[in-house]
Amino acid sequence: MKNFGIVGGGSIGLLFAAYLSELRVNVKIYTRTKAQARKLNREGLILRKGKVVKKYDVEAVVCSEVEQFGDEVVFVAVKEYHLQKIFPHILKSSDKMKSVVFLQNGMRHVNLLNRLTCKIDNIFIGIVEHGALKKSDNEVCHTGEGELKIGCYQQKSVLSYNLWNALNAVKFSTSQHENWLEIMEKKLVVNGVINPLTAIFNVRNGALIKNSYYFQLMKNLFDEISLIIKCNDNDWDNIVKICEKTAQNQSSMAKDIIDGRQTEIDAISGFILEKADEQGLSLPNNLFVYNSIKGMQLQRKGEGDE
Repeated sequence: MKNFGIVGGGSIGLLFAAYLSELRVNVKIYTRTKAQARKLNREGLILRKGKVVKKYDVEAVVCSEVEQFGDEVVFVAVKEYHLQKIFPHILKSSDKMKSVVFLQNGMRHVNLLNRLTCKIDNIFIGIVEHGALKKSDNEVCHTGEGELKIGCYQQKSVLSYNLWNALNAVKFSTSQHENWLEIMEKKLVVNGVINPLTAIFNVRNGALIKNSYYFQLMKNLFDEISLIIKCNDNDWDNIVKICEKTAQNQSSMAKDIIDGRQTEIDAISGFILEKADEQGLSLPNNLFVYNSIKGMQLQRKGEGDE
């Protein structure tokens, strides 16, 4: 039986663990806390999708208590800012790990991938457009049907298991794309427009197209980002459609702000601003939302008035 590892017990990590369990393979979840690992081992993993509730037996271990990941395929589902902490584990696991799939938002982590090209056969980029909401340490809701877009960063060997087709077979829509950079940039544009605004104004995605003032702010961000990433009218239409389709969804950044967690603003707007600076361009709207989110993070920590 094939062994799959999921690094990260957040909403995306639990969602992937559930659907991989549908494939009747061994699934191991590497968690940050002992409490989550204990709950998953004792009570199993619960997936809710509409009125359907399923439960899966999974193995969970605390990430910091293992020296390496001993799985053939590993999905890295931690936030971008946690990637540096677990990267040594990935490097140590290169003798056992045949394939790794990175599922982060933003693009700052791309530079790390070059350090793996001589150590791991297959390196994939995963762009997750499925909606997920973590209800507890062992329960996740599949809140929106989307798509997992897989881009191949490097492939030296054939996967012994037709994983992507298998995920489609269990109703977890997945597609393969030759140009990994293009799908990452397209997702960066979407995240750069939607996530900061929903977090700043504490609104769900649909409000950005219903409120004419928010809508104009979206367009301002998009027009600036288009100066450094090639975009067209179809890309703008896609952003509007996403807001329509996920109108009741809360962006991950908005939820991070509400819950007092660190956001991925550096990997998204921060990366965009870095690229603009390299080209000598000024993006005032993007700079504003970047500073706003950074300031909100600081305020939530109770340090903003110091």
